Amino acid sequence: MNDQINTQKGNFKKGYRYTVTDAQIEQYGKLTLFEKFEWLEETNKFIYSLQTDDERKLRRNIGNMEL
Repeated sequence: MNDQINTQKGNFKKGYRYTVTDAQIEQYGKLTLFEKFEWLEETNKFIYSLQTDDERKLRRNIGNMEL
């Protein structure tokens, strides 16, 4: 997939925003289930590689939060 992340100065230290086109959604829909899981795994590895230890700890704790 041809991904492009557009950062916005107003989101500094607030997170990020990711916009996809209809064509990207259509392209993703054509992937096999295996390809979707493979894409997800690669995305998770990429995000993990960019996170600090504190961000990783926060990510692990999110699953333990009560709503």
